Amino acid sequence: MTTFRPEALEGCLLGCAIGDAVGLPYEGISQKRIKRWVRFPLRHRLLFGRGMLSDDTDHNIFVTQALIRSRGDVAAFRRCLAWRLRLWLLCFPAGIGMATLKSIVLLWLGFSRSGIFSAGNGPSMRSAVIGAAFAADAGARRLHVEASTRLTHADPKALAGALAVAEVAARLAAGEWVTRPSPRELAAVLRAVSSQPDWLVAVGLIEALCASSASLETAPERFGSRNGVSGYALHTVPFAIVAWHRHFGDYRATIEAIVRAGGDVDTVAAIGGALAGITVGPSGIPPEWVEGVIDWPHSVFYIRLLAAGLADPAAEVSAAFSPWLFPRGLFFLAVVLAHGFRRLAPPY
Repeated sequence: MTTFRPEALEGCLLGCAIGDAVGLPYEGISQKRIKRWVRFPLRHRLLFGRGMLSDDTDHNIFVTQALIRSRGDVAAFRRCLAWRLRLWLLCFPAGIGMATLKSIVLLWLGFSRSGIFSAGNGPSMRSAVIGAAFAADAGARRLHVEASTRLTHADPKALAGALAVAEVAARLAAGEWVTRPSPRELAAVLRAVSSQPDWLVAVGLIEALCASSASLETAPERFGSRNGVSGYALHTVPFAIVAWHRHFGDYRATIEAIVRAGGDVDTVAAIGGALAGITVGPSGIPPEWVEGVIDWPHSVFYIRLLAAGLADPAAEVSAAFSPWLFPRGLFFLAVVLAHGFRRLAPPY
């Protein structure tokens, strides 16, 4: 479970976390209001000029912990991830998707088939690290993405989105795409992940948008989403990939393009941020964004330790579910609710 670029795993996990934290204050805001409310260049705005991490980062950490514990055993990976999701639900996670909520309840009830027929973006937001970890093993990569996806989502479109993110991450981590791939090359990789008809239509739009020089502000409408990028996997994943491709090698520009689009900003920024983080490495992520995150126990420091532990089996790192997530979950919920009340105020 190695990559050809040692910094790829850290770039992936850190890129996801920072995209999540920077995008979180703008979650659910329409593109129209984003233009009136958001000031660029972006900075953290969630908690007195600091940022916190949402469910997107939590899921990536749980996947990484499960990868460290299982070391290539898919059944063990599924068990480890399933238990972390069960315990996470007890932390009152803010913003949990309905499909993910229902599936975890089924896990608690002992159902072996817990995935809900939904094409939500949960599996896609946690698949980049699987792609980076198994950059040199396509078979293991697919099996782990499938295991992660089917825990919570049973719709083939959700699997297609998750596989697409993992495949792009794998090529970046393996050093195959040190420069921006052509739209045709990218589309060929994406078409290969699934023959699902709606996914193939989405790939055609991805290729067209990557080849275009037009502003990305109209892209959400091209995918059928009128109020920013929705939480539907075939909206979220395509836009995240297009933003990464358009701004290849520029982490800040990738995240700012995603924020400008509005909608499910933190998840799209987590996915696009993971891909951009692998591309630029940890040093290419704006240091003020990294230093501005205040969270615990899933801190920036712990994320770096996890990346090292995934890259090197000899590294000592705790891959256990932290009991401190229980009180932290309540605090985070209070912060999110307070921020939500702030957003009721103008400008609209």
